Amino acid sequence: MNIYKKIIIVAVAIILNVSVGFSQTIPSEKPEWGAYTQVEDGFLLAHVIHWPEDGKLVIDRAIKPREARLLSNPSKKIKIKLINGKLTVLLPKKVDDAQISVVRIQLIPTEDWANLKRYRKANAALKAPSKKENRVVFIGNSITDNWTRDHGIFFEKNPSFVNRGISGQTSAQMLLRFRPDVIELNPKVVIISAGTNDIAENRGPISIKRIAGNIFSMVELAKKNKIKVVLASVLPVISYSWCPSIEPADKIIELNKLLKKYAKDNNIIYLDYYTPMVNEDKGLIKHLGRDTVHPNAAGYDIMEPLVQKAIKKAL
Repeated sequence: MNIYKKIIIVAVAIILNVSVGFSQTIPSEKPEWGAYTQVEDGFLLAHVIHWPEDGKLVIDRAIKPREARLLSNPSKKIKIKLINGKLTVLLPKKVDDAQISVVRIQLIPTEDWANLKRYRKANAALKAPSKKENRVVFIGNSITDNWTRDHGIFFEKNPSFVNRGISGQTSAQMLLRFRPDVIELNPKVVIISAGTNDIAENRGPISIKRIAGNIFSMVELAKKNKIKVVLASVLPVISYSWCPSIEPADKIIELNKLLKKYAKDNNIIYLDYYTPMVNEDKGLIKHLGRDTVHPNAAGYDIMEPLVQKAIKKAL
């Protein structure tokens, strides 16, 4: 490779490093053979300035590659092997002087989509319930998550209640974390509150039937593990500030009807938060919310005796 091609590669690497910046997927130590850059999520570029004579390009072990290809020949995969403890890309031994030697590495996704790490330490620190303890786990979205923040006295007075809400989560995300955040905590009862973020399309469009199906799957998992279920309605919402194009009111009514029927057909407790908190426009009563979606302290004052009654009935 001639000196001009090397200069081009170095310039590209420098420009990309300055404009994009290093992320966690880019190794901090600069390799002897060239440089790493990241130009899009899920991909890493290895700019090979000093082509290895044996074709064995040693890359950082911290990189988790799915596959690699030369930009000059994107149709052909390059083998990646662990050789003598070194993560090695098997490049062609000879390289055409005319080609710019950049290896495009596709990374294995590392996103914690369901946010399993959120409660990992708390779950590990939580002692197993005593024989007489009636542990209750609340799994849900921001309405559950914020309960501790906005009206924490409820959980302080009820130390057997465990909050496992995560803001912004959809039913699919809760279903994925149901085992570590509910089943493995060995509760007697679980309160399932899900659906509003699905209707808001936080993770893309989804049918009401599919939302209900995700929630029913959580119920089935709980029952399989001898956990009593309290299935909560979705709270009334007239609009979502983060997604104003959605008209949720009638969709929430439709979902709640499915939840209520399922609860009746399967002999589980349906917790109706909706009826005492809805206004004449099918939205949240203004003085019960800090916005159009989330309850304030007055809203939690309405919800708390309702959920306690449901828990008592479940036990």
